[in-house]
Amino acid sequence: MGTPRELSKEVFLYLAQQAGLDSADRHMEQLYPYVVNVLASIEALAQIDVSGFEPEMAFAPPEAQLEDV
Repeated sequence: MGTPRELSKEVFLYLAQQAGLDSADRHMEQLYPYVVNVLASIEALAQIDVSGFEPEMAFAPPEAQLEDV
């Protein structure tokens, strides 16, 4: 994993504009710290060592569900 990078406000506003949002909207002031916190949370999750664990089967076809009953 690389080192985490801080999301600058300028980059945030650029990305928001590219996504079709109005970067001049007053709500961007509220949204920016929220997005920074979400990205920090994701970075923390990326640091968890899950080697040696297989992913759980989140989907089972309807036939398999009936066989388990």
